Amino acid sequence: MRGVRVTSPLWSVAFEMRKARTDEDALVAFEMAAYNDLVSVAELSDFVDRALWIRQGMQRIRDLLPHLEENSWSPVEPVMRRTWEGGGFGRPRANFPVFDLGGRFVGTPDLLDVEAGVLGLYDGALHLAGEVRHGDVAKEAAYRAVGLDGVTMMAGDLADRGAFLQRLREAYARAERRNVADRLWFPGTPAWWTPTFTVEQRRALSAYDSNRLLRYRRAS
Repeated sequence: MRGVRVTSPLWSVAFEMRKARTDEDALVAFEMAAYNDLVSVAELSDFVDRALWIRQGMQRIRDLLPHLEENSWSPVEPVMRRTWEGGGFGRPRANFPVFDLGGRFVGTPDLLDVEAGVLGLYDGALHLAGEVRHGDVAKEAAYRAVGLDGVTMMAGDLADRGAFLQRLREAYARAERRNVADRLWFPGTPAWWTPTFTVEQRRALSAYDSNRLLRYRRAS
């Protein structure tokens, strides 16, 4: 248009994934686009099937399709999830809300293995002091109160994942020893909860509901 080349979000995301330095970088490229509801896994999969003439890098996208997530809220979350799975543990849910047995909302951890009762949090520089840190400490206590075991990834863990994986193994070991009676979280969402886990679900929201339901997600 008027001499300026434009492209679609789908094309741009596929290009970034194909050219990304690593598979982790490719995951981040997609998941941050999905965070803004620009492209879904289904749309990307359909595009790969239709764009067979683009061969270089397309196999990477095909290989990563089963690992893509539409509900990551920050660029570090797909990295933490990839590390989590690489350690031999099952895939955790991304930003899945926690409720107690009475249906009271407890919080939304970055990652959550609902069955095992293990959650993951990322603490970057923003979380080290002030009101943010105070809120993090209170939230961690609330998770412990319902019987969830947590592990935190720090910025320093990104260069060497070994320490994080060791803490994760310890969290799973603690969770395995926990009595069933101490599992005080509800392994799902109440009937009144409006799910916003996928691009399709978020796009379907009215402008009012989008502003109301996604404000905390956007503030993350």
